[in-house]
Amino acid sequence: MIIVASWNVRGLNAIGHQHAVGQFVREKGVQFLGLLETRVRVGNVQSVRSRLLPGWSWFDDYSGPGGRIWLAWNAMEIGVVLRVEAQLIHCALLNKRTSTKCLISVVYGDCEAVRRRPLWESLLSISEDSVDDPWCVLGDFNAIVDPSESCGRVVEPTSAMAEFSDFITDAALVHLPFQGCPYTWHNCSEGIRSLWRRLDRVLVNEAWLLKWPRTSYLSALPSTSDHSPIVLRSDECRPIKGIFRFDNFLTKTGFP
Repeated sequence: MIIVASWNVRGLNAIGHQHAVGQFVREKGVQFLGLLETRVRVGNVQSVRSRLLPGWSWFDDYSGPGGRIWLAWNAMEIGVVLRVEAQLIHCALLNKRTSTKCLISVVYGDCEAVRRRPLWESLLSISEDSVDDPWCVLGDFNAIVDPSESCGRVVEPTSAMAEFSDFITDAALVHLPFQGCPYTWHNCSEGIRSLWRRLDRVLVNEAWLLKWPRTSYLSALPSTSDHSPIVLRSDECRPIKGIFRFDNFLTKTGFP
C-alpha cells in the first residue's frame, strides 16, 4: 500500500510551514501528498516547491483562489493519473513493482453546504466506476456527519450533516478507524468561543478493505496549521524502496 497523506496547511508561503510539511513527510514516510489551502501565488509556486520537497513531481489546481489543491509524489516510486473535478482531484495510482493499483480522491470541500453538493455528485459518479477497484477519499471535507464530531458548542443536527451522511452511504464508502486527534480542526479561539470539529477524514470502499483490511489512519497534531495532517497506515504496509514510473499508457481511457 502506498503511504498517502493530506493536510490543509493554511498557507505555504512561510518557511516554518514548509519545514513542518517536509518534516511530516520524512517522519511518516509519505509517498503521495495532498496539500490544501496553500495560498501560494502562481508566480511563487516553483520556488516554494523546490524548497519544500526537492525532486518530487507536482500537480496543482488553480481553478480556485490560491491553489486550493496541490498534489506531490515521489516520481521514482509512484505512477499517477490525474483527473480534476470541482473541489477534488481524482488519481489512479499504479505500483509498477507489484502491479497493484488503487484510486485516490483528494478533497477540499467548500465551506458552504449548498456549494458542496457538486462535490458529493462528482464523488458519487466516481464511485459508480470504482466498485471493483480499491478507492480512498481523503482530505478536508469541511463537513461533519453528526453533532458528535463537534466539540465546544452545542450543535444540533442539520440538513448539511444529513447530506454528507447520505452521500457516504450512497457511494458505498465507510469510515476508516483512526488514531490521534479526534477533532482535526480548531477555530483558534479560547474559552466559550473555542470550537473543535472533525473536518478531515479518510473514507474507503469495500474493495479497499478487501485488499488492505488492516488500514487505518493517523490524525496528527496540527503543528503550524489549524488542521491536523492525516496519513494512511496499515499493518501490512512497510515502506519499500523500489522503482515505479509514470507511463503514458496510464492516461489512456480505460485505466484503471
